[in-house]
Amino acid sequence: MRKSPAAGSIHLLTYVAFCYTPMGETSVARILNGIDALPQTFKKIVGCKSVALISGSATVDASGRPVYQVVRQLAGKGLRAIWSLQHGFFVDRQDNMVLSPSHDWPEMSLPVRSLYGESLLPEDSWLDGLDAVLIDVFDVGTRVYTFINHLVMLMRWLSGRGVEVIVLDRCNPLNGLVREGSVCRPDYFSIVGQLPVPMRHSLSVGEYLSYAQSYYFLDLQLTVVKVRNWRRRDFWDGIWTYPSPNLPALAAALVYPGAVMLEGTNLSEGRGTTRPFEFVGSPFLDHSRLCAEMERLRLPGVSFIPVFFKPEFSKFAGQVCRGLQVQVRNRSNCRSFAVYYDLIRLARQLHPDDFRWQAPPYEFEFERPPIDMICGSGLIRMAIEKNVPSAGIRAEIEAEIAAYAEVVRPFLLYP
Repeated sequence: MRKSPAAGSIHLLTYVAFCYTPMGETSVARILNGIDALPQTFKKIVGCKSVALISGSATVDASGRPVYQVVRQLAGKGLRAIWSLQHGFFVDRQDNMVLSPSHDWPEMSLPVRSLYGESLLPEDSWLDGLDAVLIDVFDVGTRVYTFINHLVMLMRWLSGRGVEVIVLDRCNPLNGLVREGSVCRPDYFSIVGQLPVPMRHSLSVGEYLSYAQSYYFLDLQLTVVKVRNWRRRDFWDGIWTYPSPNLPALAAALVYPGAVMLEGTNLSEGRGTTRPFEFVGSPFLDHSRLCAEMERLRLPGVSFIPVFFKPEFSKFAGQVCRGLQVQVRNRSNCRSFAVYYDLIRLARQLHPDDFRWQAPPYEFEFERPPIDMICGSGLIRMAIEKNVPSAGIRAEIEAEIAAYAEVVRPFLLYP
């Protein structure tokens, strides 16, 4: 793993803490993300700067108010544009490599400029008259979720261009302690992995981008407005809208670090149903036998229910699938990466003639297998092909995670 400089040597990095108690706040402290400090800190951190906002229409503050409304009220004409990521600003684009065009938004009298269109980086003209980009994205704690990797790509492009990056930090909804899954290797970097981090990375958005600034030695001013009242052991307990179309609830996010591997297989991950990523199946799957095999493993914090489901789109659209619903019984000790690793391994063993790995492309990678891009190396695919149980690769993965934990320690902002 590449050695990064300590946090103290990062070029022009600022952390902003805040004290803020909303009206009606009870004695039980709730988590307040960076957006909740913006009315109090706006003059200090933004002031008269001209900014572009990077966020989604469904991202809200602690009261449920959309972030774009908060920023527009505070910045007025200083808000020059909105830049959108995967799934589009209106969160209306499904799956990977479904591009969204730039367009005007008459209601807000603003251009919405797509970073997930014909290019994944801005046009030079987007920076005309711009002093800063203001970021508030809802990450779900899993490396392959493209939002913060795309932001790393953007920061690399902005390096040396004199545009400040202001991050309204958000806590990691899966807590900031637990790490799972293989670490992405640098020769597998892509929009689903821009840093050598494990699948479940445990970082807040601000921590992730701070690490990125150091890892790539970026020449830019990075300001992070910190979260208040979040401890690393805490799961997100606030408003969950839908950061993307197929993560409609925390229940889906809890299994996502493992379930996302299904995208690299011909098993349905439940897209096109009301329980994406909680459902897994196919028309060929012997779900009763697979359920029994999974229960026999006695994996902690999770249980399995045989179900039938019919996706309305995506894999097996219009076909009845036999599958499982993966139910998290105890989110503190459930390790979804091991769960779905063994689920895929056993499905492949039960159906060697029907199971297959998906072929490229996947998120703008046109040569390597999608499962390898998802997992950040060929390690997981090769272990599954050898029928090695998750327990058999645990030591290797834990060693990778231990090395990662030491590298990111200087960038952790919360106890």
